[in-house]
Amino acid sequence: MNELQKININDLNWSTLIGLVIFFTIIIGSAALSSTIAEKRGQKFTIHFFIGLFLPVAYPLFLIVTMKNKLKQASIQAQKAKEEEEDDIPELDIAIDINEDFFKQYPTDKNGHRAGPFVFETDQGIITAQFIIEIQKQLLVIQTLDSKEQEQKLRLPYEKIISCNT
Repeated sequence: MNELQKININDLNWSTLIGLVIFFTIIIGSAALSSTIAEKRGQKFTIHFFIGLFLPVAYPLFLIVTMKNKLKQASIQAQKAKEEEEDDIPELDIAIDINEDFFKQYPTDKNGHRAGPFVFETDQGIITAQFIIEIQKQLLVIQTLDSKEQEQKLRLPYEKIISCNT
């Protein structure tokens, strides 16, 4: 039987060993980089790994320059399609004339008042009315509560009302 010989570190050819380690590191690194680039751009990574293994350095550079990002393109196309769908929906801008006829449509209670609460948006803020006391040609007479919870009557011209919710 042959006896195994001990390897002496001094007998190794260090330059060849370092060269082989660098060579295989570049080849495996190139393959890994190629598959990573392909995967990030929406491609199957296995075939690109092997191509990068056989064409080190050149193939990853080729992929960086030429491969289009399919994922990015798909998201851009989806965004464009969404914008087109939004453009197809017509916007309804219903302008309601707020005048005496608008408020006469609300039913009255036994006192002849239109029961609320009504929330009026005006150019000076929001006003909440408990009920409408009187409907006149140019304005409403409404009853609200002040900060001390006391009832007060206000005259609210129609041109000051932006919107009204019940």
